[in-house]
Amino acid sequence: MSAAINNQIEAFIRVTSRLIGVLNSEVEMLRAMRVSEIENLQEEKRDLTILYEETIRSLAAQPDALAVVEPALRMELSDLAGRFDNAVAENARALNAVRDSHDRLLKSIVDAVSENRAKEKGYTRDGKLSDQRKGRTSQSLSLSVDRQL
Repeated sequence: MSAAINNQIEAFIRVTSRLIGVLNSEVEMLRAMRVSEIENLQEEKRDLTILYEETIRSLAAQPDALAVVEPALRMELSDLAGRFDNAVAENARALNAVRDSHDRLLKSIVDAVSENRAKEKGYTRDGKLSDQRKGRTSQSLSLSVDRQL
């Protein structure tokens, strides 16, 4: 049993270490505003997260087995837990910062369009809004965003 649990812990360490690497890569891409490249990481991030969660459930179901884990592995696991928590927190901060930045940008666009629309009054004979300032017609703007972080 000792060898089996040690092997399971070693596999968990490999999965968690790789997940930390993916999270850190995502943070680097977010900071460099290479958001389009992040999509390439998402499948691996999802797969590693599923493996991580499955392993956590499996280990939690056998608490007595954890008592026989080799001390060196237990120490490595403890260190890894701290690094994982830091990587998750940093990743969440970076995602929130980008989301907030995008929200501010979209709000600025909406405000600018709303301000411009407020200045437009009246319609032409063919039903278009007329731009009273320039004496010409302007087209309405429709905008939709279909992306989530």
